[in-house]
Amino acid sequence: MDRIAASFTRNLYIIPGGYFLVQFIKNLFQNNYQNPTWRTFSFRGISMKVDISKSMGAAIYWRGAHDWAPIFVLEKILRNGHTIVDVGANQGEYSLWAIKHAGNTGKVIAFEPMDGLYDQLTFNFSLNPKYQKAFYPVKIGLSYAAGKLNLYGKEGDNEGVNTMFPTETHTVMIQEIILDTLDNQLSLLNCNQVDLIKIDVEGAELQVLKGALDTLRKHKPYLMIEINREACLAGGYEPEEIFELLRPMGYTFEKIGFRGKRIPVARVPQEFCNILASAK
Repeated sequence: MDRIAASFTRNLYIIPGGYFLVQFIKNLFQNNYQNPTWRTFSFRGISMKVDISKSMGAAIYWRGAHDWAPIFVLEKILRNGHTIVDVGANQGEYSLWAIKHAGNTGKVIAFEPMDGLYDQLTFNFSLNPKYQKAFYPVKIGLSYAAGKLNLYGKEGDNEGVNTMFPTETHTVMIQEIILDTLDNQLSLLNCNQVDLIKIDVEGAELQVLKGALDTLRKHKPYLMIEINREACLAGGYEPEEIFELLRPMGYTFEKIGFRGKRIPVARVPQEFCNILASAK
């Protein structure tokens, strides 16, 4: 029954306020899934396999996306032939939406250092064979220098909050990961075009950007950055340092609001947010 209900609720993204109806229907089923429960589905031309006992997997399954606002922005920006870099690709949601618009003449380079999520990422692309040649997965974490670091998670069902910075809530050591800079990785891949970089790395956003300065200066790509003030502080910096790093390169900033509305901002908002930075 959940498959029939979810095929209906995924299409409610087109209705403002449809989120609340999705949540109501989802909650009629969700308490039944205490153990890993996998579902494979197709929606708007892409296919995914997700664990609906997990927070992000359930959101993608029932809503079609765990957060529609950034995807609405992606759909307006991306064009056929674009090259997208997905930093913190997780199970491949943004990578798949991106390659759908960039097509086989484009490219998605997806960085995901965690073993389980990397396997899920690559499996989800195997479900979309027409985009396989445009997909470049890299099992590595990004920072301002090469090295190794432990990855931490927290108790609970949210598979999207793993971090390199242990906190009072992130106490579960998951695994050691390998780190490199984006500049070096793109050089190894002979990548000579970058149109958009999405960064969601739970507090390591500034470190990733510091390792990508050559790329930013050369290509001036759009940047879609998730900023969580608490995670930034755990990473050892103030969120405003992200803007301070990018502004001298000509970047301006917009907060991604409800249904993808782009709201110009001069400073990092206090609340959790997704920021679109543009030097175009």
